[in-house]
Amino acid sequence: MERRRKGARAATPGGLAPGQPGPTAAAPPKPNEGALAHVEAVIDAGGQILLGTIAPVHGAAVAHDGHKTLAMLRRRPNESAASLLSRLDAAIATAQQTGSRVDEINDPARDEHYAIAKPALGPAVKTVGR
Repeated sequence: MERRRKGARAATPGGLAPGQPGPTAAAPPKPNEGALAHVEAVIDAGGQILLGTIAPVHGAAVAHDGHKTLAMLRRRPNESAASLLSRLDAAIATAQQTGSRVDEINDPARDEHYAIAKPALGPAVKTVGR
């Protein structure tokens, strides 16, 4: 039986030759110290920050300090997530200074209101009349 010659070595993934350094990832940007100080304080104190859908509200931002809801914001058209977080940070500051919740989710003129249910109980609960 004849021995076959081995072919050329297969190319490495990404087309880099062995031992050749690959492209380096850019260093992540350093966060602005204190940019979201109130959001950080809520999280550090054991509270929760939620960004996303709380049915039926798409694009909600909610801050809960572990005892009460501080702010419930609705994402504006074409608003970035970073901008929504900045507004949430300001709303937390307002709620802590005034003692009242900042609420863009519930419309006082309507008879429908939404409350954040406890996680074990499921999603937001729709209530009629207060």
